[in-house]
Amino acid sequence: MKLLFRLLFVIFISLSLQSCLVNRCKRPQITGYIYDAETKQPIENCKVGETLTQSNGSFSLKEKRYRQFTFFGFEAPTLSVNEPIQKEGYEPQNIQFMQPFGGGMKKGALHHADTIYIKKNILKTN
Repeated sequence: MKLLFRLLFVIFISLSLQSCLVNRCKRPQITGYIYDAETKQPIENCKVGETLTQSNGSFSLKEKRYRQFTFFGFEAPTLSVNEPIQKEGYEPQNIQFMQPFGGGMKKGALHHADTIYIKKNILKTN
């Protein structure tokens, strides 16, 4: 009887601890296009986060997730995303957005950043 009680106790604790490990969204998949603000043409090889744009200006950042131990009843943390956009000869920009309950987003979450227009740097001469 004591052995059965110990076995049930170990199984219960194991299942309880396992259910406290949750998979959180650090950044949803982000897709969009980068265009020149003046010419309205796509910009190739523009760095967006950790990727480069294609010849049509499109980019896709992969979803990032992490695992966290938590207790029942705790809410998912706020999701805050800030991804840099950089291209030589252009003013740097960022893709920024925040979702209050974003960390609880399901796997495969997608954010479409639409078309982002960036301006060329203007050099000042004396």
